[in-house]
Amino acid sequence: MHNFRKAISTVGIVASICIGLGMPRVLLADALEYSLQDLQGNAQSLSQYQDQWVIVNFWATWCGPCIRELPELVSFADRHLGSAQVVGIAFEKTPIDEIRSFVARFGVNYPVLIIGEEPLVPMEPLKGLPSTFLVSPEGLVVHSHVGPVTEDELTEWLAHYVSG
Repeated sequence: MHNFRKAISTVGIVASICIGLGMPRVLLADALEYSLQDLQGNAQSLSQYQDQWVIVNFWATWCGPCIRELPELVSFADRHLGSAQVVGIAFEKTPIDEIRSFVARFGVNYPVLIIGEEPLVPMEPLKGLPSTFLVSPEGLVVHSHVGPVTEDELTEWLAHYVSG
């Protein structure tokens, strides 16, 4: 009986590795094909960041972990200007004036867009907030993370995928 359990456990582990559970996967869809409204009410296309590494961060004003990670995203955006672009997506239906005030209060130094009605495949549906995605210059999601991120984590992701 012990050998049978051991064999089942081994098969489970191998299957998990083969299908990539718990490992980042490249999501094969163009993550930059979308147009969303910015805080001034203008339509902004995510494709304007084509040929750049992009950190897409979904957040909300009522989300405690989202608020705690804002200084990390601001610092990353400052330090990686020119090598990566941070884009925040407010995942809520709060009036734009309130989101604009919130962003100003926290010194957000990167573009913030408002979620639209259509899901942003392959990033949505989200598994939670905050959710952060690293998008390659080719428009592919190469890394995703649910929960707050740090500047160091973002820097590590970028270094890992830029170096190939």
